[in-house]
Amino acid sequence: MKNTNMNRRTFLKVTTVAGGGLLVGCSFSSPKLLSTPNDVKEDLGMWVRIGKDDKITLILPASEMGQQSHTGQAMLVAEELEANWNYIQVVTAPVHSEYKRGSSGQKTGGSSSIMDWWEKLRHVGAGTREMLIEAAAQKWGVPVSECKAKNGEIHHLASGRRLSYGQLADAAAKLSPPDNPTLKSPDQYRFLGKSMPKLHTPARVNGTAQYGIDVRRPGMLFAAVRQSPIFNGKVKSYDESAAKAISGVEAVVPIPNGVAVVADTTWHAQKGIEAMDVRFVGGDTLGLNSSIVNEKLMAALDDMGKVDVQAEKVLEVEYEVPYLHHATMEPMNCTADVSADSCEVWVPTQIQDVCMDAAKEVTGFSEDQIQIHTTMLGGSFGRKGTKEYVEQALIISKFIQKPVQVIWSREEDTQHGTYRPASRSRFQVGLDKDGIPVQWENKIAQQSSYMFNEVPPLRWFNFDPMTYPASVHDGIIFNFPKKHFYNLEGVKMSHTPIDFGVPVGAWRSPPNSINVFYTESVMDELAHLVEIDPLEYRLKFLAQSPKHKAVLEQVAKQAGWGTPLPEGHGRGIAINDWFPFDEDVTVVAQVAEVSINNRGKLKVERVDCVIDCGIAVNPDSVKAQMEGSIIMGMSATMFEQITIEKGRVAQSNFDDYRIAKLRDAPEINVTIVESKNNPTGAGEPGTSPVVAAITNAIFAATGKRIRKLPIGRQKLV
Repeated sequence: MKNTNMNRRTFLKVTTVAGGGLLVGCSFSSPKLLSTPNDVKEDLGMWVRIGKDDKITLILPASEMGQQSHTGQAMLVAEELEANWNYIQVVTAPVHSEYKRGSSGQKTGGSSSIMDWWEKLRHVGAGTREMLIEAAAQKWGVPVSECKAKNGEIHHLASGRRLSYGQLADAAAKLSPPDNPTLKSPDQYRFLGKSMPKLHTPARVNGTAQYGIDVRRPGMLFAAVRQSPIFNGKVKSYDESAAKAISGVEAVVPIPNGVAVVADTTWHAQKGIEAMDVRFVGGDTLGLNSSIVNEKLMAALDDMGKVDVQAEKVLEVEYEVPYLHHATMEPMNCTADVSADSCEVWVPTQIQDVCMDAAKEVTGFSEDQIQIHTTMLGGSFGRKGTKEYVEQALIISKFIQKPVQVIWSREEDTQHGTYRPASRSRFQVGLDKDGIPVQWENKIAQQSSYMFNEVPPLRWFNFDPMTYPASVHDGIIFNFPKKHFYNLEGVKMSHTPIDFGVPVGAWRSPPNSINVFYTESVMDELAHLVEIDPLEYRLKFLAQSPKHKAVLEQVAKQAGWGTPLPEGHGRGIAINDWFPFDEDVTVVAQVAEVSINNRGKLKVERVDCVIDCGIAVNPDSVKAQMEGSIIMGMSATMFEQITIEKGRVAQSNFDDYRIAKLRDAPEINVTIVESKNNPTGAGEPGTSPVVAAITNAIFAATGKRIRKLPIGRQKLV
């Protein structure tokens, strides 16, 4: 991605199309720029389309799920293109190799929508701009040096003449592309670093934005599903006639681990599924409950054993977190139209490759017979990257030979998630006379991650890489995974992955949302054990991490760390960095202020946040990400948990899977560190530190240490 050398064969492929206009299609891949001399016409216009009406359509690789990646990516192109922002419109890219994130495929995740495309999209804009300038210079018969692009027009400085991009599109399409387009310097930026209006806001406000559940196709039917509540169970029986007795029901279709009812409306489909009396048998979690999960996690820790820590002072503690659900406002859904020789899919997804693979598997079609349309996502946080709901729509459409939309009920969505793993961690830390750790023993027992389950070599070595990031560890080989920013000696970390049969997946900053709570809580406990201020104690171990040190000091100053608080109030502090496997990271530090009244009622009063994410392409989007992350992390801290009873998820809706409400929201103050460095991502790093900041603040206010989440009804006074 850092290699931006482009030449005539590998950068811009340009053509004129019927009706006129300029299509810019770039054939280049990461990390090297690869030429594709056999491009077909459909590959052109892959990034920029300029019409005679001056409208500029940008084809963007990221899925839009509320993180405003479309606005940010559009800013990258528009900045170098010198576009008129009011003429910009965007669409999500189709499935194509040019939109892949290197070896990880075509997907959106890891807070990477800006940092992964920072170089590429700016070069797209710059190359297009230079072609438009050359086209204008030729029309006027003047040197290119006398022409300048500005706000969607090319100006001839000497004569005052100007032409719009739409007027130049046909002429530009006949030109050879530039070898190495010149990028702007930061002092020339018009858009980057400024809070630009979000492109999708008008459509979201007026209701024209199309999410997955908004898709409508001619002749489309609707399907409701019932899946085995015990994971991977099988259908034993159902009453098909009862379903077909419901008005509007047209078909009953078997699906993996379940059954679907197809009807003329979602309501009729749901009533049909309720009438069927579907019964299941078997399953991977038969007989499992949360008590067994906890017992096995504890047994795994005991099997790893304890060590004899010899030191001036010793801290020995255990922490635990539950399974968590994503609880997206838009439940899982997909629309598919499978015909005899083609297939179209409309789906809110983070991973287009997964959808394409599902379509090929179900239909047997080749990739050129399949179209994947990515709609906007009504929340995801890592959930909408699987294929089961896509497979269901494809299977049903293939069966009935009509377009069909599958929508999961809230109960199906809650009880068939890919949850954040349950986890338990034990720490034994020995300190010298100055309070410095001389021995740091950490053992983690945790449900094995999706990565562990999908990559056989990891299972061979019983190594789950998703257990390590954000924990203090000694690295496995060649500093992989990357060591923690706290510079500590005598560190030994080990883990035991356990497969309970419960589906798990990425949950907004895996695995930091677990390990930051553990690590930052233990650092707080050590500080209090040796009677050193928690901020000052952390700073002792950040001498080799100046970026982290600066962010931590800035948030402490912003929050008034050390100043008096009312009785019953306390402050807590925590810090995180992201992405776990990158050298250039985003750093986020937060201070939470809480109050606990004499009846033990907890209120998070205020959260201060400082983020250093390189250049903030759109500061308002970064701020919104921090605010949303803080609310999500706070919600998980205080309320959220998935429990298992009789082999199935006990929770089913928002009445028993509680999330934070408006009344729970604290005052939030976000500061973005000014930076000229490349962007490093903002979608996930803010979710994790608020957890430990809140629990550390509770200790500061009450002396009660929270080592088990959620806080729920734990007694605080």
